[in-house]
Amino acid sequence: MAAQTRANVFHRLIWASRLGVLLLVIVVAVSLDASSSSSHRNDVRQQWQEKTDEISLKLQSAILQNIQTVWGLAANVAIQPDIDGQRFRELASVIFSLAPELRNIGLAPDFVIRHVYPLAGNEAAIGLDLTAQSLSQDQIKMLLNTRRVVFTGPIDLVQGGQGLAGRVPIFEQASGDFWGVISVILDLQKLYSSIGLDRLQDDFNVAISSSADVNDTQSVFFSTRPFQWEDPVTSTIRMRGATWVVFAEPVGGWPNHPSQPWIFRGSLFAMLVIVSGAVFWLTSLMSRDREMQRRLWGLFELAPMGIGLFSVTSNRLLRANPTFENQFGRSVQSLDFFDQPLDVHGEPLANKPRVQETLREHARLSGLEGYFMTPGQELAPVMLHGLQLDDYGNEPVVWLITEDISERKKVDHLKNEFISTVSHELRTPLTSISGSLGLLANNAVGELPEKASKLAHIAYRNSQQLTFLINDLLDMEKLVAGKMPFRSEHHVLQNLVHESVENIATFAQQRDIHLQVAELPAVTVHVDRQRLNQAITNLLSNAIKFSPAGSSVDIFASQRGESVRLCIRDHGEGVAPHFREHIFKKFSQADSSDRRASGGTGLGLAITRELMARMKGTVDYESVPGEGATFWLELPVAG
Repeated sequence: MAAQTRANVFHRLIWASRLGVLLLVIVVAVSLDASSSSSHRNDVRQQWQEKTDEISLKLQSAILQNIQTVWGLAANVAIQPDIDGQRFRELASVIFSLAPELRNIGLAPDFVIRHVYPLAGNEAAIGLDLTAQSLSQDQIKMLLNTRRVVFTGPIDLVQGGQGLAGRVPIFEQASGDFWGVISVILDLQKLYSSIGLDRLQDDFNVAISSSADVNDTQSVFFSTRPFQWEDPVTSTIRMRGATWVVFAEPVGGWPNHPSQPWIFRGSLFAMLVIVSGAVFWLTSLMSRDREMQRRLWGLFELAPMGIGLFSVTSNRLLRANPTFENQFGRSVQSLDFFDQPLDVHGEPLANKPRVQETLREHARLSGLEGYFMTPGQELAPVMLHGLQLDDYGNEPVVWLITEDISERKKVDHLKNEFISTVSHELRTPLTSISGSLGLLANNAVGELPEKASKLAHIAYRNSQQLTFLINDLLDMEKLVAGKMPFRSEHHVLQNLVHESVENIATFAQQRDIHLQVAELPAVTVHVDRQRLNQAITNLLSNAIKFSPAGSSVDIFASQRGESVRLCIRDHGEGVAPHFREHIFKKFSQADSSDRRASGGTGLGLAITRELMARMKGTVDYESVPGEGATFWLELPVAG
């Protein structure tokens, strides 16, 4: 019930995460769209700001250029304060030809206009006191203090239209006293035309005001069309005595999105679909993975074999299933426990499986057998299978499967007893049959015809092979049952090796194999002479059988600390990697067909392993397929 509740919670969390990510992606997409629209709006405003600044700059430049031409007249008056009307008109006409935007020029000593050019239409200006009409006290102070032009405007002209008045101060050069001003009236309409304000595009709405408040319509003195302003860009023209503000805005208002928004929005929609699809796919994988884990943990808990999860770094037990706990109770807290297997008699195995070493070298192990103590203090045969995973969570782990093979051992015991019984029952009559066939084959009872003699030799050879098989079976049964006697004594290894080589030399000659014995170390080993010869002979026999005719079998040894390793190397086809797990088992043959090239019972290596274990030694090999194999016997050096 609790597991079902956790599954429901996980399912709800998956859907909540999917919806959460979907909402998040939608919010991000909307935010990106809004940001894109805002960015486009800002770009457009920036472009309009640049255009507005350009208008402002052009207008200010046109005003200054027109005023600049008047400074020559001011300089002339400063030198000749008593200038007459004729001289004034000559100079003014030249200025008008250079500054077409001028409306009129007035010469005003002591702020009272005495001369005007052109006079036609401007007669009313003669005698006009500027201090009473258009110049404030502040502007007069500005003129006297800065000695620079001061502007007033826009002003409504008597002749019609609007103008900008500029007053250029004149100080007598000789005395430095203030003489008066030159009053310059600029025609605003001509100024607008000179900078192209009358030729703007239809969507360009521009207004010029003497106020910074866009809603102060009374201060607007130029506008391309009546317009309801929203948020115009502005540019300020600052002149001494007057400040103008240029407003600009698209006729249709500022754009809310780019001209082709669906390209960007289509990309956002594609991103929404891709991200949502990816999240749905990933969460589906997570759901399937969790379901798979749930099933695997169900199998873990219900598996009939023991399963333990160990840490590689600390070797400690992380988790175990009920079967594992039933097999070993609380006695297993570390992987070290399985590096100490026992034999059937409760003695430590000499050729122990070395679980941790095997896992470090190969990352997996399979088929390692040994006896271990159960919670009831009984020995139980266990087969070990293991796998090391380096990418499991945050630390590498070892999965160890412990298979109780008690029933298999019972079946093997019954089988061995049956084979032993049959072998014992067959040995006596087979010995008699083999002896009789030997006498017949060797013409001990008279010479046989050629065909009969050939058949007798074949029967004798097969009876010998059957005798070897029965002897191997009996030896194996004695070894497993612990009934084979061992008389261990100190022997020189060189002597034992040469004795074994001499015993099998005839077999090697028959196969055209050369036995090449290297110089052997002069070491002494504590072994049963007959049983070690049997083990060496088994390895030599295999090397000869699996070597091609005309090749050699090399015998050499090396001392390795407190042990000596006797190696026998052939130059045959080698041992296939997949056969390593089976090579030391009973009746194991790489080629088990009835047409195999080399004969044998498949018991030689199994017997050799048992013999070496009883003499506290080991047997193993290394092989490269196609390049032969090197089998070795390793024994402790006698002290």
